[in-house]
Amino acid sequence: MLTDTDRWDSYLKRDDDIFVCTLGKNGTTWMQAICALLIFQKPELDFNPAERSPWFDVTLEPLEEVVSALEAQTERRVIKTHTPLDGIPFHDSCTYITVYRDPRDAFLSMRNHMDNFKLIKLDLPVAEPDEGFRLFVEASYESGGLPMGLEAAVAHYDSYWNYRHLPNIHFFHYADLKRDLRGEMGRVARALEIEIDEDLLSRLAEAASFENMKSKATQFIPGAKRDAWHDPVRFLHKGTSGQWKDVLTPETLAAFETKLAELLPPDRAKWLKQGRG
Repeated sequence: MLTDTDRWDSYLKRDDDIFVCTLGKNGTTWMQAICALLIFQKPELDFNPAERSPWFDVTLEPLEEVVSALEAQTERRVIKTHTPLDGIPFHDSCTYITVYRDPRDAFLSMRNHMDNFKLIKLDLPVAEPDEGFRLFVEASYESGGLPMGLEAAVAHYDSYWNYRHLPNIHFFHYADLKRDLRGEMGRVARALEIEIDEDLLSRLAEAASFENMKSKATQFIPGAKRDAWHDPVRFLHKGTSGQWKDVLTPETLAAFETKLAELLPPDRAKWLKQGRG
């Protein structure tokens, strides 16, 4: 198993901990960087934010090393997980930042990610993205299905959405970050209760831009210094919304819309695809 929720039994809470809770390729590394830039309040960091905020429940890293590294941190901590809310610790004093992305774009980004990963061979289910996406849409969450099937993605989304009324759960969308990074970083700062100068916020937003992060891959990409990727720069692939338009057929897109309508009401399906728009 890639993840093991039993590892959370070893988590030692601090009241101001921040959880970055996402699906894979939904902006995880981006939000980790945003949080680190806001916490340390300087555009140039002397550490890799993705390495400093570990994926706690992944089995690729020895648990003792993850716990030890977190305990050694003196600044506010950021912890990554791809697990639904019912599978991680929940504490009123901690902050939970969720990020979602159009499942069509996330799927294509995940294909690139799987092909680029060196440490573990992750075979693509099919060679053609259109057929692969149809399998993604059809995969059954209850029977296991594909790890990133649409039903599984919506179940993750539901697990946080159902508690969105709580003051420490905050929703962000990849498309909104692309449209207005500075404004969304201001929202993150408010969620984290961090006061920040407007001029500094602008400079931090420049540091968190896709272009800057891609140009400094070893500074921002998890595993870049451990030779985890065939090409670290490729980890940050296109960073765009709507890339599926030139890849998926009308028939497959129609199947996606039909399935999504079965899983979510129109307003929530619309937000999942495009954020606030």
